[in-house]
Amino acid sequence: MDFSLSEERKMLQETVARFFENNYKDIKKRSDYLALNDGFSREIWKESADLGVISGLISPTFGGLGGTGEDFSIIFELIGKSLCIEPFLSSGILSSTILSSIKNPKTELINQIIDGELLISFAHMEMNNRYEDHFVETKAFLEDDNWKLNGSKSFVINGDSADKVIVSARIDGEINDKNGIGLFLVDNNHITRRSYNTIDGYKAAELNFDNVNAELLCKDDLALECIIKSNSAGALALSAEAVGIMQVCFDLTLDYLKTRKQFGKSIGAFQSIQHRMVDMMLEIEQVRSAVMLASSTFETNSSTRDKNVSAAKNLVGRVGKLIAEESIQLHGGIAMTWEYSVAHYAKRLIMIDHLMGDADYHRDRFKLLSSI
Repeated sequence: MDFSLSEERKMLQETVARFFENNYKDIKKRSDYLALNDGFSREIWKESADLGVISGLISPTFGGLGGTGEDFSIIFELIGKSLCIEPFLSSGILSSTILSSIKNPKTELINQIIDGELLISFAHMEMNNRYEDHFVETKAFLEDDNWKLNGSKSFVINGDSADKVIVSARIDGEINDKNGIGLFLVDNNHITRRSYNTIDGYKAAELNFDNVNAELLCKDDLALECIIKSNSAGALALSAEAVGIMQVCFDLTLDYLKTRKQFGKSIGAFQSIQHRMVDMMLEIEQVRSAVMLASSTFETNSSTRDKNVSAAKNLVGRVGKLIAEESIQLHGGIAMTWEYSVAHYAKRLIMIDHLMGDADYHRDRFKLLSSI
């Protein structure tokens, strides 16, 4: 089987790689971006739009240049290598997937995302929800032909800086019913929010709705399909990001082992250390293979798509923890200093496991989808 990239995707990979290398030259540069009010650089976000990076995440049907699973993987692996913090996940993947999957796609909003002029976040997670796509407590009701929302959402990525928010809310039924869910578009200025930093430096927010006006995008079966597709797209993107991070952790650790000396020779010359590095390399290659499978089958039927994405995300969670721990242990104390980059990569790896479903959730989901 030929796993080589097409000429177009090689050009995409090279262009995006140069862009991130120029803007994320070292970990201090990233820290400067994190210190900004939005938690990322609006300037870099706009430059990425002008370069076509955001467009690479969206189908040509809606004005983009890519939008396939392979495009997600190429771009997000490079995002992982640079530890890029711009809202490619929240706006470029999660929100645009929903806006393009509804009955009447919001092409105008998608084009604004592509142009870097609009930020939209997806608010689905709730305090009592453990990753389930159909668990929704936030309520929606009609009042004088206008939809209103009541409730709250937790851990909304870039929820503090988004211009608009796509919100899942229950129109009818019990909180765990698969039917009766709606997706709504809300102006973020009307939402009460509390922002905070996550362990890996990114920004998230808790959103509270008190009779907030909302626009209905879709409901019932289509709404659930959109939520599942968006979360699967996000899980694939995060898995690809993790591959990039793991590779950087491995490379940094290998370089350190070649230069750090003990008993008159580099510690990388000790056989026990070499065995650990080989184990790391093999685990990373397994993850890479799983992500390649998930990305290559992302446009197939939903069952195959979700099963392969869950297999990749489960492996990312398990291997990510191993790589993070081994990288820090093999470095020693220097790995935990703020000025050295390994700790920042390790924190992001651990955080990725808890986004869009952790390793345990995706193990159970894979088993369930395999039995269908």
